Amino acid sequence: MAKLVAFYSRADENYFSGSYRYVEVGNTEKVANMIVEATGADFYKIEQVTPYSADYNTCIDQAKADLRAKARPEIVSVPDNIDEYDEVYLGFPNYWGKFPMAVFTFLEKVNWEGKTIHPFITHEGSGFGGIESDIRNTCTGATVTKGLAIHGGSVDGSKAAVEKWAK
Repeated sequence: MAKLVAFYSRADENYFSGSYRYVEVGNTEKVANMIVEATGADFYKIEQVTPYSADYNTCIDQAKADLRAKARPEIVSVPDNIDEYDEVYLGFPNYWGKFPMAVFTFLEKVNWEGKTIHPFITHEGSGFGGIESDIRNTCTGATVTKGLAIHGGSVDGSKAAVEKWAK
C-alpha cells in the first residue's frame, strides 16, 4: 500500500499559548515529518500560489476572508501520481473549526474513492471541532479514521504519540 502525508502548514509568525513567535517550520509540518519518519510515507505540502502574509494578524484577516467567501485558493500543484496512494495522512492547522481553504482546494481535486484518510491537526485549544465530518462530506468514498489532534505548543514533545498513532 502506498502512503502519502499531505499537509498544509504555516511558518512565519505564529500564535503559541497566548504569544506570537516566528518559526521557520510550522507545527503541522513538524508533525508531518514525524509521520513520514514513522511510516516511510511520501511527503506533499499543500501550498497556495499566493501565500498568506508572514504577519500573523494579517494572515488571520486573509484566512477569515477566504473562509467567509468559501474561497478555493489556487494551489501550486497536486501530485501527478495521487491515484497510486491508498492511504493519505492529511494534516493542517484548525482554522476556526475548519481546515484552511487551500485544503478544500486540494481535497476537491482528488478522487477519494477507496482511499483511507488519517487526519491530523494542530490547534491552540479547539481540537477537531467539526473537521472530521467536513472531511467525510468532502472526500466521498474515502474511509476516514480517528484523527490525531495536537496542541501547537506541544508539538515538539509529541513524537511518541505521533508514532503510536501513525503505525
